[in-house]
Amino acid sequence: MTTGRWRRLDDAAAAPILDLTDVDEVTTTLLAPPAEFFGVRRRVVDQFTLLSANRAQLARSVNWGPLDGLLTSVVPPTGRIDTTGHLPPEVSVLLPISTLPKRALVGFNLSGPGDTAAHLMPYSTSVAIQGNVVALLAAGIGLPPSAPVRRVIDAISRFRPGKFSGNYPRLAPSKGRRPLSLGTLHTYLGQAAELWVPEAALRQWSVLVKPAQEVLMTALDEPFDALCSAGTLLLATGELWRDPDGPDNPTADEVEGHLAAFVSWVAELRAAGPDAEPVLSTVAEYGRRWEALAAVRLDPYQPSLIKMTEERRAILCRRPPPPSRTTPGWWWRRPARALALTNPVALVDLDPGGPGSYHVSIGTDDSSIEISHPAVLDLYDREIERIYVEDVQHNREVYAYYTTDVRRPSRARLSVGLSLSPDVSRVTVALLVLMALAVGLAALPVRLGPDAVAVITIPSSFAATILLTRERSSLAAWVLGPAKTALLALLVALAVLSGLRAVGWHRPADAVAPTPISPTASPTP
Repeated sequence: MTTGRWRRLDDAAAAPILDLTDVDEVTTTLLAPPAEFFGVRRRVVDQFTLLSANRAQLARSVNWGPLDGLLTSVVPPTGRIDTTGHLPPEVSVLLPISTLPKRALVGFNLSGPGDTAAHLMPYSTSVAIQGNVVALLAAGIGLPPSAPVRRVIDAISRFRPGKFSGNYPRLAPSKGRRPLSLGTLHTYLGQAAELWVPEAALRQWSVLVKPAQEVLMTALDEPFDALCSAGTLLLATGELWRDPDGPDNPTADEVEGHLAAFVSWVAELRAAGPDAEPVLSTVAEYGRRWEALAAVRLDPYQPSLIKMTEERRAILCRRPPPPSRTTPGWWWRRPARALALTNPVALVDLDPGGPGSYHVSIGTDDSSIEISHPAVLDLYDREIERIYVEDVQHNREVYAYYTTDVRRPSRARLSVGLSLSPDVSRVTVALLVLMALAVGLAALPVRLGPDAVAVITIPSSFAATILLTRERSSLAAWVLGPAKTALLALLVALAVLSGLRAVGWHRPADAVAPTPISPTASPTP
């Protein structure tokens, strides 16, 4: 750790700035705050907007309280600076913004207090501070990680799934629910990390790390993901050569020694009981997510607001997850879900960001789409019975709730149903009914005059108009997709039946002319 230092601006009359961006104890304390600093991060506000069928925008703002108490207690006084006295009017610090999934950032913007400039720290800085967080938590229970263990912890944080799925898409599992084969790991470690080891050694390593993997996944309590470096520890071995304090080209024996030390450390944590659960869950979470840190300048004696916007992949499903038996009204909601041909929903990930208050809202960018039936699910897509909501606002265009209860779930998903506005859905349903009647009449074995044929084919022109009309957004097109598919099928069926009638198919019996009988013909004996 380097101590804080004065850094003056180019203007000699400018106020001095306390630069604490190198003092990682401040950021570590904010990520794992003791009880006296729980109220420093006061409020987190998440606003989700569904832009299209593929994109959702997250606008996140984090309200921080005054940091003077934390800075004076964490940053040690030195000969050049005394933090126990009056702090400068402006300090430069690293503040955690959000725990993000390990994926490339799209449309990411960051702003500091008063819309001043804020800079996202490099991923390597986040990896180092995440390792400090784990070391701080482990030291608190008397089990600090050794140097080899710390290298494995940093390797777990450093690995990103895109290194695998982006460079070797054919080897990546489709849904990530099945473990990677030894042949796949052998190819990845050899080509990506130049760690060529025999498959027999990989099999031995796999047996070695299996108990630690099971402990970490149990502590995380999330669905299995094959590209999670905490659940597949051999993926992290390909990152050991990038450790600045480790060897540039570690040998197979050195890698095995690091893995053995890490497995022993995890076993000690497991034996420590409930006190070690925060350590295990933090290590496991850093195998899937990373801490986004912002370098900002702020007044240590005033509250501050950090804003972030990001585009994410929209998670849409044709049917919502089935309600659990503890959900009110589950006995009629399950049959209704089974009978419904489509009941589309949108899912967004919730990250309350600490013990402060949490506000979340979700809406769409298309006025023809409405939201309904909100529900909070766990990461296994099971509806959570109690989410400790204290206030809620719900209309056809937005759903929002507010909570300050510390018992709320730390990780969850918000599910909202998507439907068309009444002015669009009524017309679509009416045309579906008319087209179904037209197809039914065309298929009946009855004589139809030209006027009747013209009448039953009138709805087809309106159906064709709807099919050719471009929706305002791809989200509306996705929601309307099943209805348009049904209209297209009915339109094709009506065209086929009309053609068959024109060639004489399905002619009624009374329309067939009887065979004339000659009066001179003798009866057949």
